[in-house]
Formats: sequence, C-alpha cells, structure tokens
Amino acid sequence: MALDDHFEDNGSTSGGDNNNNDEMVVGDHSHINLEQSEIQFRTMAAALESESQMYRLDQKKEDLEGRAVDTEEDFKLRKYFEDSHRMSMENGVKPKKMGVSIHNLTVVGRGADVSVISNMLSPFKFIFNPRKWFNNNGTTFDILHNINTFCKDGELLLVLGRPGAGCSTLLRLISNQRNTYVSVKGDINYGGIKSEDWARYRGEAIYTPEEDVHHPTLTLRQTLDFALKCKTPGNRLPDETKRSFREKIFNLLVNMFGIAKQADTMVGNEFVRGLSGGERKRMTITEAMVSGAPIICWDCSTRGLDAASALDYAKSIRIMSDTMNKTTICSFYQASDSIYSLFDKVIVLEKGRCIYFGPGTEAKKYFLDLGFECEPRKSTPDFLTGVTNPQERMIRPGFEESAPQTSAEFEAAWLRSPLYHAMLDEQSAYDKQIEIEQPSIDFVAEVRAEKSRTTSKSRPYTTSFFTQVRALTIRHFQLIWGNKFSLFSRYTSVLIQAFVYGSVFFLQKDNLQGLFTRGGAIFGSLLFNAFLSQGELVMTYMGRRVLQKHKTYALYRPSAYHLAQIITDIPITFVQVTLFSIIAYFMFGFQYRADQFFIWLFTLLGSSLCITNLFRAFGNFTPSLYVGQNMMSVYLIFMLTYAGYTVPYPKMHPWFQWFFWINPFAYAFKALMSNEFKDMTFDCSEAAIPYGPAYQNMNDYRICPTSYSTQGDLKIYGTDYLYEELRFKISQRALNVIVIYLWWLVFIAMNMIALEVFDWTSGGYTQKVYKPGKAPKMNDAEDEKIQNKIVAEATGKMKETLKMRGGVFTWKHINYTVPVPGGTRLLLDDVEGWIKPGEMTALMGSSGAGKTTLLDVLAKRKTMGTIEGKQCLNGKPLDIDFERITGYVEQMDVHNPNLTVRESLRFSAKMRQDPSISIEEKYEYVEHVLEMMEMKHLGDALIGDLETGVGISVEERKRLTIGVELVAKPHILFLDEPTSGLDAQSSYNIVKFIRKLADAGMPLVCTIHQPSSVLFEYFDRLLLLAKGGKTVYFGDIGERSHTLTSYFQNHGVRPCTESENPAEYILEAIGAGVHGKSDVDWPAAWKSSPECAQIHAELDGLEKTDLSFSKDESHNGPAREFATNQWYQFWEVYKRMNIIWWRDPYYSFGRFAQAGIVGLIIGFTFYDLQDSSSDMTQRIFVIFQALILGIMMIFIALPQLFNQREYFRRDYASKFYSYLPFSISIVLVELPYLVITGTIFFVCTFWTSGLQYSAITGFYFWIYFVLYLFFCVSFGQAVGAICVNIIMAKFIIPLLIVFLFLFCGVMVPPDQLPKFWESWTYHLMPSRYFVEGIVTNVLQHVTVVCTEEDKIKFTPPPNQNCDQYTQVFQTYATGTVTGGNSSECSYCIYKDGRSYYHTLGWSEENDWRNFGILACYWVFNALLLTGFIYLSRKQRR
Repeated sequence: MALDDHFEDNGSTSGGDNNNNDEMVVGDHSHINLEQSEIQFRTMAAALESESQMYRLDQKKEDLEGRAVDTEEDFKLRKYFEDSHRMSMENGVKPKKMGVSIHNLTVVGRGADVSVISNMLSPFKFIFNPRKWFNNNGTTFDILHNINTFCKDGELLLVLGRPGAGCSTLLRLISNQRNTYVSVKGDINYGGIKSEDWARYRGEAIYTPEEDVHHPTLTLRQTLDFALKCKTPGNRLPDETKRSFREKIFNLLVNMFGIAKQADTMVGNEFVRGLSGGERKRMTITEAMVSGAPIICWDCSTRGLDAASALDYAKSIRIMSDTMNKTTICSFYQASDSIYSLFDKVIVLEKGRCIYFGPGTEAKKYFLDLGFECEPRKSTPDFLTGVTNPQERMIRPGFEESAPQTSAEFEAAWLRSPLYHAMLDEQSAYDKQIEIEQPSIDFVAEVRAEKSRTTSKSRPYTTSFFTQVRALTIRHFQLIWGNKFSLFSRYTSVLIQAFVYGSVFFLQKDNLQGLFTRGGAIFGSLLFNAFLSQGELVMTYMGRRVLQKHKTYALYRPSAYHLAQIITDIPITFVQVTLFSIIAYFMFGFQYRADQFFIWLFTLLGSSLCITNLFRAFGNFTPSLYVGQNMMSVYLIFMLTYAGYTVPYPKMHPWFQWFFWINPFAYAFKALMSNEFKDMTFDCSEAAIPYGPAYQNMNDYRICPTSYSTQGDLKIYGTDYLYEELRFKISQRALNVIVIYLWWLVFIAMNMIALEVFDWTSGGYTQKVYKPGKAPKMNDAEDEKIQNKIVAEATGKMKETLKMRGGVFTWKHINYTVPVPGGTRLLLDDVEGWIKPGEMTALMGSSGAGKTTLLDVLAKRKTMGTIEGKQCLNGKPLDIDFERITGYVEQMDVHNPNLTVRESLRFSAKMRQDPSISIEEKYEYVEHVLEMMEMKHLGDALIGDLETGVGISVEERKRLTIGVELVAKPHILFLDEPTSGLDAQSSYNIVKFIRKLADAGMPLVCTIHQPSSVLFEYFDRLLLLAKGGKTVYFGDIGERSHTLTSYFQNHGVRPCTESENPAEYILEAIGAGVHGKSDVDWPAAWKSSPECAQIHAELDGLEKTDLSFSKDESHNGPAREFATNQWYQFWEVYKRMNIIWWRDPYYSFGRFAQAGIVGLIIGFTFYDLQDSSSDMTQRIFVIFQALILGIMMIFIALPQLFNQREYFRRDYASKFYSYLPFSISIVLVELPYLVITGTIFFVCTFWTSGLQYSAITGFYFWIYFVLYLFFCVSFGQAVGAICVNIIMAKFIIPLLIVFLFLFCGVMVPPDQLPKFWESWTYHLMPSRYFVEGIVTNVLQHVTVVCTEEDKIKFTPPPNQNCDQYTQVFQTYATGTVTGGNSSECSYCIYKDGRSYYHTLGWSEENDWRNFGILACYWVFNALLLTGFIYLSRKQRR
C-alpha cells in the first residue's frame, strides 16, 4: 500500500499520472515490491519537489522537445513508474513491448446504394428477390485506402481527420475488430505476430469507443471493482491477496482522476441520474486502463472533459508509454498544442486516405510547404485537419492552383514527398528490428504468466472461468439491488396474483366441478409464471453494448455472463415461486401432504427457471426486441396450446402432435397434474346421468358423465381421468420433473452458445441508409468538389438567409436548490448575467460546476427542485411562449430514429415557425440550413440509432440537433456543449456558424469544454462558474482575451503568454482539472470586484429600459404556447407517426407474421371441428387462444410506446406540439396495422378450424376480433403511460392480464366464481364481453351430434326401457337422450350450441351490446393514455 500512502502524503497525482500508474500496475507490474520501493520513492520526493518548483518559478511551459513540462505530480508518478518497472524486471516479469506495423491496409465497406431505408415492403422485396439472399453488398467503397503506418512500443501516435476520414476504422482495425466490414486487405503486424494469430490475444489490443457504455444502476466502485476482479493477474507479489491488490489499484485509479468522492455514486445515463458527463468519461478511461493491454486505441476519449482534465489525461498516457513501453494510438477531438506536443508521430487521414504520417514536429511545416497558411494562435492539430476543410483552409497567394483540393490530390502529394519515403524506410528498419529482437517471445511468456493457474493458456482471459462467474454473479446481484423498485414490484405482483388465483379457485371440492377446475388452477399457475418471465426478454437487450465492450477487453467469457445470470435466477425465482405457492397451493385446496407440496414447489421452480431461460434465448438469438418479442409470442402460444390442457393429447392432430413431446410446458403440466390427481377420487353423485330428485335412490342405474365411467360407480378416479382424458401416466411424475430440468439445462447451453457466437451490437460501427435512389457517391472526388461548392455558397450568404429576431434576456440572483437525502443542495448560487442580440456568450467551468444546470434553469427545462431569482426577456417577465421561441441545443442528441434528416428539420420548421409563413418558404429555409450545416448530402439519410449501428454518426447527430433548433428561427439560442464529441474541424465550423448567427442578430449562450485559442476568440463575453454554481467572472473577453486575462492578473495570477490558450489559462487559474487548486477564493473575489458592481448597475439599467420589439417585428397577436393550432398539430404528428410505423417492419410486419403463424397453428390444431359435444369445448378454446394472442399484442406495444414517449417529451419541451395530438396519433396510427393483423388471423383460423356458418357470423367474428386488438394495444399503451419505465411495466402488465384471462368465463365458469369476484370483477372485465360475443356468434347455429366416443351410455332398471326411465330427466336435461324403447340409453350432454352457453348465462341477443361495450373500453383506454401522457409530459430533470 506504499503507493496509496504516497498519494495521501504528497497530494494526489494528476489525472495523467494516475492513469499511467494504474495501467502499469494492472498490466505489467505484478512483481513490483512496493514495500521496498517506498523508501527510494520518498527519498526522491524532496528533490523532485524542489526541481518542480524551479520549473514553475521559471514559468517555462515546454521542455527541449517542445512538450509540456511535467508538474510536481508528474515527476513523482514518472519516478514511481520507472522504479517499479525496474524492480518488476528484476523479479522476472517480462516486458510486453508490442509495437504495431501496418502495410497497405485497405478496408472495404458497403456502399450506400444497398443501404436503403427499411419499410413494410422490405420483407416482400427480400423474399421475392432471390438475388438478395446470397449477395447483398451492392457497390462497395474504401473506408481506408492503402494505409502504411506504424507505432513503436513506448510511442504515442495521434490520428487526426475529419468525420468520415476513417479514424475510428483505423483504431478498430488495430484492435483487430474487423467483422463489420466487407473485406480487409493488407497486413497488420503486432510485434511480430500476424493479425490472424492475434485473436487468441484479444484484450491485449483494445479499442475504447467514445461513448460511455456502462450499467447505469451500478456505482463507480462496483463498476471498477468488477473490472479489477476479472483482470487481477496471477503473478502478484508473494504476500499480496487479490482483495488487497484490487483495493490498492482502485484507490490509485480514483485518486488519479479525481473521482474518489464519487466512488459510491451511481454511474447513471441519459435516463438515470448519476455521475456528470465528465466524471463518467473519466470512469470509462480508468476501466480501460484496468485491462493492462500493451496496445490501446483511444477513440476521442477526451469527449466531455474540460481542457485541464484532458491535458492531465494525455500526460498520463505519455508517462505510461515512456515508462511501460505501451503502444498508444489516439484520435483526439479538439486537441490543444499542449496535448499535441506529447505525441511522437501523427497520421492525418482524409476520406480514408493517408495525407501525412510522420513526426508531429514536422507536420505543420509539411502543409505550409504545400501552400497552406495557418491563422495566428491556431493550434497545430486544428491546422492539420483544417487544411482538408474547404471552408476553413487558407491558401497562400501563388498556391491557388498547386495546393491540393480533394483527398486524392492530398494523397498524391504525400506519396510524392521525400518524407513519405523516409517514413517507409523507417518502417522497414523497424520491421527488421522486430524480426531480430522478437519481442513476441517475451510477450507470449508474460501473457501466460499473468493468467491464473486454472485459466487455459490458449484463451485470452486473465482469470479462470470460475472467477469470472463469481465476479459476474456478485455484479448481477448488485444490478438487481440497484434496481430495488423492480424487485419490489415483482414480488408485490406475485403476492397479489397469488391471492387472486387462490380466491378464484378457492378450496376446490372433490366433485365433478373440482375435477375440471383443478386443471385450470394448475394451468393458470404455469401461465402466471410464464407471463412474469417476459420481462427477461427486455433485460436481454439492455446490457448488450456493455457485454460487447467487455468481450473486446477480454474481461470474461460471454458464457460466464449467462451462468452468473442463472445463479442469480435461482434465489430470485425461488422466492417468487415460494411466495406464490404458500398462498395459492393451500387456497386451491390441493392435497395437504408435505411430499406433494414440495414436489409442486420443485416442479414450479424448474418450470419458471426453464421458461425464463427460454425467453432469454429469444433475446440472444435475435437482433432486436421486436423480432424476439414476436417469435416469443408465437412460441408461447404454441406451448400453451400443446401443454395438454386446451387440447388433450388424444385430440391432437398428428401434424402438430410431435410438439407435445418437446414442450417444457407439457412436462410441467403433466407433472403437476399427476402430483395432484394421484390417489384422488371425485364424487359425481350430483352430476351423474340421469340427475335430479327422481333418480337420487337409483344410483345403480346412473353413471358419471364421462365416456370411461362404470355404471353404478359414482366416483371418478384421478388416475383414470388423467389417462383416459389426457393420456397422462401417474407413474411418470418423477420423469416429467427431471425432463423439465433437462430442458432448463438445454436452454442454458443454447444461451451460452448464442452469447459466444452472436454479436448484434455492430461493435459501435454505424452504417448510413438512405431513401431509394438518394444515396450519395462515397469518397468520390467530383462529388466532393460539388459538396464543397454548395457549402461555400451557403455559408457565404448566411446573413441574407438567416432572419433573426433577437431580444435581450437577463437573469438575476438565480438560485437553484434540489432535494437530496437528508436535506437540500444548492447547485446554483446567485448567478446573474444577460445575453444581447449580436453577442456570443461562453459559459465555462470545470466538470460539475453547474453549466448544464444553469442552461436548464434559464431555458425553463427543470421540473424538480426550487428555482429562485428573476428572468426577463426584453425587460418583461417570461411569457407562455418562451420555450417555443427559444432554441435549446441539449447535450444529449435525442432524435426519432425512423425519420430522415430532412424530415426531422422540416417537422421542426412546420411546428415552430409562425403559421403565417408559407410551407414553401419553410422548406426553402430548411434547405439553406442543411447546406450551411454541411448536411445536404445527408438530407435523405435515416437518423437511426447507435444501438443498432444503422444511421448517422455521433458528430452528425450533434449537427442535426443544432439544425433542428435553427430551423425554428428562435429568438434566443442556448447551446449545451455543441462541440462536445465533435472533431476540431466540426467544432470550428459550428462555432464559426454560431458566430454568424450572432452577427445576424441572434443572442446566444453556449457552454464549451475545450475551446482552442481560435474558437475562444469568437466569443464576446464569458460567464465562468466554479464548483457549487458560483460565479467567478462575467464580462467581456476583449481583444485577444486581454480584458479577461487582465482580471485574473489583477488578482495575482501570472500573465498569460501570447502563445497560450486563454481558455486553458483561466481554468488553470481557478484550479480546474483533476487535481487543480488555487489560493484565491474566486467567487468571493468576484463579489467584491468593481467588475461585479458594473454588472449589477448594467442589469438594473437593462430591466428599466424598454426593450420591446420594433414596430416592423410584430408579435402577431398575444403569446401562444404552440405556434400552430391543435388540428394542425394532430395532422402533422399523425403523418409523422405513420412514417415512423411504416419504416419499422420489425414491429408491424412482425405482428403480421405472428398473427399468420399463430392463426395457422390454431386453425390446424383445431382443424375442421365437428358437432360433437367435446368439439363444443374445443370451439371455446379456439376463442381462448385468440384471447391470448391479443394479450401478447399488449407486450409488443409497450416498447414502441416508451420510445415514442421519450421523443415526445423532447418535442414537448421545445413546444413542437401538445400532448393531445401525440396521444390521439399513437392510438390511431396502430389501427390499419391491427386491421391487417386481425384479418390475417381471421383468414388463417376461421375456416381451417371449422367455425364458419354464414357470411354474417364470419363478418362479426372478424370485426369483433379486430376491435379486440384495438382494445389490447390501447390497453398496453395506457398501462405504459402510467409506468415510469418498461421494466416496471413488464411486472405490472402480468398482474393486470391475469384478470383478463381468469375472468373471461373460460377457465372458470361464471357460476363457479366466488361471489366476491362474480359480483363485480367478472362484469367489469372486457375479455368477458369479447368471449361472450364470439362464443355465442360461433355456437348459436351449431346442432350437437355426439360421436360414439362422446356418448355416455347407461342401462335402465329392469322392466323399463330407455324412454320410460329418462322421461322425467328429459324435461330438464341440457342434452339429448337416445335409446327409445331399447334397454340401452345414450346421452349427449348438449343439444345444441345455445344450450351450452346458456348454462354460462350468455345470450346471442347481446352480440352487438358486447361489441359496443368493448368499443367503450377502447375509447376509455385512449382517454386514460391521454391523461397519463399529460401527467408525464415533462421529463424529470
């Protein structure tokens, strides 16, 4: 623990330092003797401190190589690395010096022409076009073209390029991720190991994407501790335990990056509150460093970090590479000169072509010699990529013709240069050096030594499979506990349902009634657990990206992940089944014997575990939730149909009978039925034929109403019933239970295989799709010139195009308080300021200072907490239209994925611009914005989403977010980190673009993390916040930032040098960064400064001045919350909703397929039903299966509702449209698809099952079933609107649908329901009216003619014939007696269909009444949906 003591005694190291240290210890320094090195380490401390003091006093900012000078903490960390590395070598640890050498790398991707937006016709086009079955690549293009580069061990390579240049692809290829491309040509050599052989060392070359992908409900400590458990090396110090090793490294990591205080904070994401964006990014970096890989590719890992933290991080990887011989390849967005100077070499890419590769110190001169010019104070990285941007590059006079313009010309110039040949020679020399030194030998030996003793040496994992499972199991329990509300909801749902089931089947009697309802109770119990397990399908999709990332880090085997799920399943499911069984089993009145109860419990547990893993398999074997949901619904209905309850085994047709034997449900049903009916007898004296008072003393001549009973024996034996009716054998009870658990093992194996084989996440690679015929040419030189010309013309005419109507916005004494456990927390403390037309205000501060919070407050987006203070627009209080007339570019890019870029922009223009403006003018304005945002070629591209990898890139989403606000012609623009996640050129373009907006008259305020010197110069004013939301400075920036820097110099800060970035200077001055510190209380200094007094005076003046709009800028009447009326909103939202549904074939076409397949299954299961008495029951179960199909539609509707509600909330926050148009549209848009779904089911089922009688009955069946689907989907939407998230909904829905199928009159006849339920619940259930309407429609014309098997045969007493004996009975019997004058009677238990359903209290006269009642329920659902959409219209923030 020496290292930890060092940090405590000497202050935390810089972010950079700590990164190195962590990486080093985990990856390579397993033999470091920290105890012995502590003395040496402390001895060096004093000398290092004095040395660093000398550097600071001299104020030298660069060393002899031009790099940023190491700080005090950097010196200490570097020395520690060097000492520990030396000692580890002495202890036998071998170095992992693995450089990378790339020759002639060409990566081929799919052309955009094949990537057409999917819609409802796509499945048909694929099915009926056999050519697409085998070759679906279309045209291809080179993502990377003939790249030659290398990076030696111990060196840093910086990859620069504009979006689409191929930077991320190069990093992925270096980390050996090549599955998403059409082909990869060329050689990548890892220290002498070819890429083909590198697969076994996955995890030794890792790629860290720019998105932060984590489990949001875990804490920071749990996330990092888990990664450490999976990467704890086997060759640790002799006396060091795994736990102490993990604690040491964890403390080191969190101290490095200044996130020690957040260790127990939930990670969070865009929907779960947790770490801030910057803190989450730092955690992502530390997690990658745990891997200890010798080759690390960082893709834009400084996204979301302020400039000081970004430099700390870059210095850390510099020190790590120097001391540990790590090979580091980075692509940085907006890299400063301080960061740039840390790199040895730089490669510049443009449209997949290498246009420079060489020393970083020579790159700038190379492009200057080509004829380009660098603006003053522009950083070198900005200049290097800026030369590829026609809007940004500056060509020196005389070079207009010779300077390269396109990517091909840049590449040609590079290939002609002497430096290119020099680098080829250096690469050749390096390759020869590798051949001689063969570092791969030591690398392979060390990789094997790091593995635990039980880990296979041929696998890429550090820890054993058992260790992985144990670590994952603990993490799964943490995930469950982190979402305690879902666990509570689950068990509450179980308890309620147990009481409902128990009361419906309460204390069943040992008579004929109890004989039939026992099967319903058992079947219902299985059904309950099946529906409750449906939530597992959703959970399967939620963790995919985390799993994919950990798979590339080689933290654990995916199959270990599933085994851990199984282990956590057992106690969770055991509690669930036990709670249900203890209540329901005894309320059912089942046999009170311990052995039978525990067999019930054990069987139900096996069944639940089995079904849970079956549903999980549907998730792991399918690409999307809708595909998995539809397949699962079909399979579930198939299993329920062939469990032996709705269709007894003897009644099964041979074409589907085989499924009974591979159906886990069937084995569970057989086992539970055998368990209950064993040794049971049922008294049938009351129901024996003939029944009635006249026959009570004639039991010898009566018979139980079954075809297998014996006359005179008025008992039915459980064993006989099971075998004769169902073909179940009591003796096979144990075998059936064993088979259930065997199926569980089969599904476990299937899931493990699926996780190992399939990767549905696309590895973070995005592929664009376009409208048919609208795809642009990829990396085409001529097309490139045309696009450049369009953008140049558009930006040149920006002032003429943009017509801004700005206002003066002021805020004064803003305080914002939020509730926290134990009290409240002040996040904004007396913040004040203003923005004026023509002014561009920057909002800056370190991570967690409250920049986003302030923007949320100013833009009126906060729905939680207490806001105090005064906000005015043009001297007046904010009106109802404020959110609409202001644009807010949020940090998270939330867009509807099924729209194109142009459609999204047009929708914004139509809904938010004044309705007096013509539609043509609005569309023309959208085209201007597309051109200015350099997105004209993306106008017809689908937005898509990053989860599926289909759609536009991260950077393009950010530009779209800005565009959506711009086309609304806002009066004020708030931008929250518009450059975060963008490369330097895109950032430059956007800031320059924003500057032109300001010049055109728009007042705006913009938070910004890492502005370069050039970008910073574009701003007029600065609002600087310190942690706690306190103001440090608000005022003019001044010419060359002189006004700003003078303020800090007046308070004792050193002068800002001419070459220094003012943004970095002020952040350093106030102590920002991971371990920044300052002796000045800057908020207090500001309060007492004359500058603050001037601000107060000017604010008071602005409030008193009349700042209303000039006469020529009329308001067009009073303020309106929405620009357009409700009818226009509804029509536009409904049209857009139709486009979204049309482009989602997985959702709607999946339902068509489900209805067709289920319809055929039901139709051929009950094929050609006849008119016998047993066929009456079969007809009822046809209707029951149709009822279940509708219930499955409820589950499918949920994800779509939750997705669209998120997009609605974002739109509503900007006042696009009201809640009412959205609610009505999402109900109505479903209707045509449900009509088709219902029609498909009707066609596949009605005639095949033999339900047809006349056109009228067929029409009623069809229209009523379609209406029932309307009800089901609207019911799912209404319940979804009530729930906070889909996980909660997945537990509430099963609770509600229990009532739908329990009280529909099929599983339990109405007259057998307990009085409590029968008196109100039965009459309240919409399913009861559906079943009554359909059953009476289907059965009213049926005349029952019993087959010989269904007839109940008995003989009359001596000296009586059949008619004489049954004369009294026939006056009230529901069935028909045949026999006449013979001595043998046959009884058919029903005369006709009417006599069947009249016993249930149903009547065919109620058909249209029932139809009307169900229609009312549908309308009620729509109203309920509308009400809860209104209540939840604002996101909690």
